[in-house]
Amino acid sequence: MTDIPHKNNFDLLRLILAFSVCLAHLGEVSGVSAFIPLSHYFYSGVAVDCFFVVSGFLIFRSHERSSSLFSYFNKRLRRIYPAYVTVVLLAALFMPLLATAGADLFFSREWFRYLFTNLFFLNFLQPDLPGVFTANPLQVINAPLWTIKVEVMFYLSLPLIFLLFKNRKKWLVLCLLYAASIGYSSLLLHLHHTSGLDIYLSLEKQLPGQLAFFLGGGGIYLYFSFFKKHWWKIFLCSLLFLALKGYSIFPPLYPLALAISVISLAVCLPYVGNWGKYGDISYGVYIFHFPLIQLFTCFGLFQPHPWLAFTLLILSILFTSGCSYHLIERPFLRKSSHYRQAAEQESSCP
Repeated sequence: MTDIPHKNNFDLLRLILAFSVCLAHLGEVSGVSAFIPLSHYFYSGVAVDCFFVVSGFLIFRSHERSSSLFSYFNKRLRRIYPAYVTVVLLAALFMPLLATAGADLFFSREWFRYLFTNLFFLNFLQPDLPGVFTANPLQVINAPLWTIKVEVMFYLSLPLIFLLFKNRKKWLVLCLLYAASIGYSSLLLHLHHTSGLDIYLSLEKQLPGQLAFFLGGGGIYLYFSFFKKHWWKIFLCSLLFLALKGYSIFPPLYPLALAISVISLAVCLPYVGNWGKYGDISYGVYIFHFPLIQLFTCFGLFQPHPWLAFTLLILSILFTSGCSYHLIERPFLRKSSHYRQAAEQESSCP
């Protein structure tokens, strides 16, 4: 098995990425002019790409360390589904109370459609509820959930990828799959540019188009010994590529350059402390922030004093995410889970 430093910065990195997505969404979702500049400093698309890289590295590791396919899928299900189900159920139960007068949503066709399509990761089929958030700039209840569907597709595809590795050179399989992902993404972006149809942009964001980021993280895990030996040289090259906007000149290298930078920050740079000692709230921040922003907007809480409301929003997100982890996510995690061990190690320190 690949030897990964026990002390790494993945917990902090995920937390930063989750809040980056939150801050990037704030101006667009609330429509408050004071928050619009945040989107110039925080990019939800880049943060999501980074999440896919981290997922590739850690899920490749999870698969390699699992004793069976059942164990692998069981760990993945325990990690993402309890909180995911909770946020979908809470929206289905309480959002209809905000519907405009005369909208009888409970147990309606749209209500059942929202509930079941979202529970099965088909968010694009019913992203909103009629009459809910109609006065808000956006009516979508929880837009970031589309990425969870992609994550699940990663989980399902990984055993097939490892099957392709059998009796073959892993690097060759990774390169071919990476090239196929880039080719798919390039084709869809070209069709969007020439036709102007948004459907192509939506399709580009699905599994084949996002697989390159996942493979970037996973490939570094598989060849981590080589990567760690030469990481600072590779890291500097990736930073130069990103800083000089090489992705606009040669886009196919962007997922790989981003993967190198992200994994270098997580496992090669100095350790900056145990950010999982109070539990990993990054997942909760990610899946709960959007509906919370929508609720603040719906009730007009941003209007009198936007930055005071901003502070209350961040506290609300932290509180909700903490409750999600300790009351919903943690009970489903195995005792051997990194998240439980991080807290136990901190509590056992003298």
